[in-house]
Amino acid sequence: MKKILFTLVPALALVLVLSSCSKDDATTPANTTPEGTWAGTGQYGTTPGNPTYAFTITFKANGTVDITGNNSTAVDVATGTWQLVADSVRAAYRYVGSSADYTLSGKFTSGATVMAGTIGLGTATTGVGIFSVTRQ
Repeated sequence: MKKILFTLVPALALVLVLSSCSKDDATTPANTTPEGTWAGTGQYGTTPGNPTYAFTITFKANGTVDITGNNSTAVDVATGTWQLVADSVRAAYRYVGSSADYTLSGKFTSGATVMAGTIGLGTATTGVGIFSVTRQ
């Protein structure tokens, strides 16, 4: 009887330990990069109250960016590159059919779902417009 108990007790303990240990629930990691599609509004000019238009930014993992601005007269499509600089996303881009280069800068923090920023001409990041987008 003692022999059975000495064998049974460790076996039961092992069963309890194995059944009580399970994998931790997987948690979704915070988005540490802006990669993905962001949609919202853009505005020509930096004065509050100017007309806004639909504005979509897609940051790709390979460092390229696609931007679509849908104002009342046309849908403008741009391509370029982006990079994360400290706590800001910077993108340099050009609209199809245009010779002007633009640069945008938006505040980005890990896990952010909203990004707001400014747009400039050439390498300037201000002066042309503002935008506010939400991660899709």
